[in-house]
Amino acid sequence: MTVPYALDVSHSSTKSWIKLLCRWRGSLYKAVFPQLAVWLLAYLAISFVYRFVLPYDVQTQFDYLAVYLSKGIDSYIPLTFMLGFFVSFVIARWSSILNGIGWIDNAAMSFAAYIKGTDEETKLLRRTLVRYMVLNQALVLRDISIQVRNRFPSIETLQAAGLLTDKELVVLQDIQDHYGRYWTPLQWCYQHIVEARETGKITSDHLLGKITTEIQNFQLGLATLLKYDWVPVPLVYPQLIFLSVRAYFFICLISRQFLRSDKFDIVFPVATMIQFIVYMGWLKVGEMLLNPLGDDDDDLECNHVIDKNLITGLTLVERAEHSAPPMTKDAFWDERQIAPLYTKKTARRYVHPLIGSAAGLDLLKNEKEIIMTPHRAVLKKMTAEQKKNSTKIVEIERPMTARNDPEAQGLMLVKHHRTPTKFHPVMTKRC
Repeated sequence: MTVPYALDVSHSSTKSWIKLLCRWRGSLYKAVFPQLAVWLLAYLAISFVYRFVLPYDVQTQFDYLAVYLSKGIDSYIPLTFMLGFFVSFVIARWSSILNGIGWIDNAAMSFAAYIKGTDEETKLLRRTLVRYMVLNQALVLRDISIQVRNRFPSIETLQAAGLLTDKELVVLQDIQDHYGRYWTPLQWCYQHIVEARETGKITSDHLLGKITTEIQNFQLGLATLLKYDWVPVPLVYPQLIFLSVRAYFFICLISRQFLRSDKFDIVFPVATMIQFIVYMGWLKVGEMLLNPLGDDDDDLECNHVIDKNLITGLTLVERAEHSAPPMTKDAFWDERQIAPLYTKKTARRYVHPLIGSAAGLDLLKNEKEIIMTPHRAVLKKMTAEQKKNSTKIVEIERPMTARNDPEAQGLMLVKHHRTPTKFHPVMTKRC
């Protein structure tokens, strides 16, 4: 279940970030604080035993052990380097899985646009193609996502959900190849669109190819999910990271104790607690994103994707029977200067336009002509006649509006250009 918070940070104000920090579901507090509480209790228990239970000679040995463990702990367990590399790797993997989960919109729009006909058979074809693609997605996700598996624990539940008919269920159950079962619905799609091309419902091979491409892209994304599920991150890598972080703070239970020889003594290790929150929170990011198809707070909404694809796909192909609205002249038809409208509130907001940073520079202020010559490296190899023929003088005339309008200072009109009667070896400036 993803945790939406984009609206909360639509403004970079203190109020927005306080509101964001006060969230619980999917938060740093929910992920880290239970473990921090356990660690702190263990720390205080060791501190109590050290101070009030251990005899003097054992306390001395404890002091030696704490000093030994505190020396170089950050060098032989480089958490910053390890966590940074691991989380970057996991985020890249998570992004690829997100992009591969599959949206049916493009395929459904191609079905609606390229499969011609308003009869019931053509309507059935378009709807069936959408249903087969959603069925394909459900078959894949129920084997790699615990959310979808809980929703469709058996293939018969797909039939009950309306994604399968009785005859289609029998065909799928007869397939011995478990992996081939995923792609059988897409094979049915290809069979139907080839038949539609032969009967003229698809009017050209080019349109058939575009429909085929959309189905293939959908299939490739789901195949990527299967590959990530089949070949996860090598087990030794997450084990190394998870054990290193926990081993680090296990050592800190002793190495960060305040000893008798210390100049000051406090009960709670505030600095180490902050370090625990940062490193353990960093680790939790990697743990949560390692398998985004799970059932954590920030995992992908796979069931919603299936529902969305089914509803959106059927809605799009259903609209294929309705013709587009008639074309009419737009509101700006006779306007020489188009002025899009805003609400009164938003019209007061400054808009930074897509204009180059150097576009407003007026390098020709008070200039009436520009002399253009080849580069001096080329001039050295040219004869006097060639230099004369290669040099141009551009005469400039500013528009009347530019003379009084600072924003139009960069505008100019090239009146004409001519070859000079006398050669100028470099660009000259005339005031």
